[in-house]
Amino acid sequence: MHSSVAVAEAPGLEDDFSFTIAIGRPAKKKESHDSRMEIDVSHPCETWPPDCPETVVQAVEQRQGLYPTASIEERRLAGIVDAFCLLFAYGGFLLLFGSLGGEFTLSKLSAAVYTATFAFVYLQYFALFTVFGGTTPGMMMRGLQVASFSGDAPSPRQLLLRSTGYMLSAGTFFLGYLWSVWDEDSLTWHDRLSRTYLTSAQTLADVEATNAAPTR
Repeated sequence: MHSSVAVAEAPGLEDDFSFTIAIGRPAKKKESHDSRMEIDVSHPCETWPPDCPETVVQAVEQRQGLYPTASIEERRLAGIVDAFCLLFAYGGFLLLFGSLGGEFTLSKLSAAVYTATFAFVYLQYFALFTVFGGTTPGMMMRGLQVASFSGDAPSPRQLLLRSTGYMLSAGTFFLGYLWSVWDEDSLTWHDRLSRTYLTSAQTLADVEATNAAPTR
């Protein structure tokens, strides 16, 4: 007695292979049972600031350049102080002009000269204090400091652009200053032009002291 055993091939194996070659679908691979272990070395305080000490949160904000912007009221008071200083300097210039024999007349030419000299004193005032000191007398009295958008100290080029931006903001009938009322970040034209803004000097000092403190 002879017995025959028929071995049936897996249905659709060749069809599946040809179909894979036709459309480029990757063939089914054997699942790997290798286990993988991942170690998270990120600081938990960067993910959950509410659970971290205040000093750590300040250090993270300093690294990301998240200094708080000074309020419009503080900047307005600083601007008033600078305006008085500017008028005092311009008055001294006119007094010196008169003491040297200059005459003050009311004419279109005289008005143009007065405007040009005021613009010159205005530019010198903000350029000298901003470029060489990083702050004006009004900012110092209100405890304000210039900071860049990245959180780092502003570069000389940024300070030069900011001093030039002061001229642009004031030369358009102070529209550049009024722009802070409509700006979403309460920034002016010279802030946007130089990519700098005013923040509290006390905030910068606190963050620098925190970073300089020894870690245990």
